[in-house]
Amino acid sequence: MFYIKYNFNNSVKYKLVYSRMLILMLAFCMLTGCGNRPDANGSMKSQDGRSYGGLIEGELGKTVNTVFFDMTVDSAKKCTTYQFQDGLYMADEGNTYLEVVITITNTYDKDLPMSISDFTLDFSENDSSDPITGFGSTEIGNAEYMDNIYTLRQGESITKTILFTVADRAEYLLCYKEYYEDKFEGDSYEIKLIPEELEPAVTTEAATEAITDEASTEESGADNAASKAGGTDGEGSATEEATEADDGSADDAGIIEQ
Repeated sequence: MFYIKYNFNNSVKYKLVYSRMLILMLAFCMLTGCGNRPDANGSMKSQDGRSYGGLIEGELGKTVNTVFFDMTVDSAKKCTTYQFQDGLYMADEGNTYLEVVITITNTYDKDLPMSISDFTLDFSENDSSDPITGFGSTEIGNAEYMDNIYTLRQGESITKTILFTVADRAEYLLCYKEYYEDKFEGDSYEIKLIPEELEPAVTTEAATEAITDEASTEESGADNAASKAGGTDGEGSATEEATEADDGSADDAGIIEQ
């Protein structure tokens, strides 16, 4: 509390000091946001009314409203193999391919420059500080996937797919954070994903064994077919075929004398 002495000589001086202190206190409150308490999501309000510092959580299939667009994760599926533009790939052991389909609608008052890296992935026990970004149309070679860089027109709505290569987990978080043109950082968003598993987990070793077994089966089938085709009667054998060939004769399979 500031007291003012009411004597003639010093009254003006004391009142001036009091006024300056009051102005400084008001300015401090404006800069630090006195009375600006966080809402239920932890969001605060800046002087120009923009929200910041909050964490808004969502779920698969539920629409989340950001300051720039509405976002809905339509589906999330994981599998151990995936068809890229240059061939079929198998995820490393312990990893999986996670396919996320997102619908976003521009609700802002202008076009939005966007990137596939605006959406990142996270999961529990992720000890890496690097954001997990996904693959889009450039890598997959399919227009149904999100472009690496694109413009979302005012009022436009798109549905696109992002493919992540990530550690195999039962649950993930799709993350997004608001960034303004003046580098102001707004609220953050996390969408909980519990993906559908398209196929049982298979190790690289198991896949190799399956390929070997298939090749052995095909080779055995080919040998049996050759035996049937080379016999002169129901009891013909591969040995008899070789003998006939050495004698320079032709059999029912159409082997021509050399």
